[in-house]
Amino acid sequence: MKKALNKVMSVIQTILIIIGIFVIILFLIPTILKIKPFIVESGSMEKAVKTGAIAYNNSYAKPENVKVGDIIVFKLNETYVTHRVIKINEDNTFTTKGDANETEDLAPVRYEDFKGKLLFSIPYLGYVIESFKTKLGIFVILSITGINIVYFIFSSDEENEEEKNIKK
Repeated sequence: MKKALNKVMSVIQTILIIIGIFVIILFLIPTILKIKPFIVESGSMEKAVKTGAIAYNNSYAKPENVKVGDIIVFKLNETYVTHRVIKINEDNTFTTKGDANETEDLAPVRYEDFKGKLLFSIPYLGYVIESFKTKLGIFVILSITGINIVYFIFSSDEENEEEKNIKK
């Protein structure tokens, strides 16, 4: 029974380590490099960028280097929008359109509202991230962490006792 528990806990700990590495690679490193990950919340760019994807915005990009066909991130009121540039206007604005939309966006995007160019996206991963923000998701994370801590404390005590008995 003890060996089975040890194997199960070993698997859980390995999964937690993999998740930790995954989080560092997907979020911490890009953030340090000024590449901002965000969750895509609408289907206006479907096929190119799926709803629920994690998308990565290159905030180093300059509006002067944008070309027609690039997917850009811009601020519209208090929201960030990801749409494709269909025209570069002479007044330092972009005309944009969501790939899944029938018409172009009503207002042109000013250079000062430009926040970067889309580097890439990972489909559906945003749904997973969002699930961890729910009460159930937080409960699951805290439960797994708590079980691991308790197991670590008690397994260390048992191993120390076994070592003492062996030395006698």
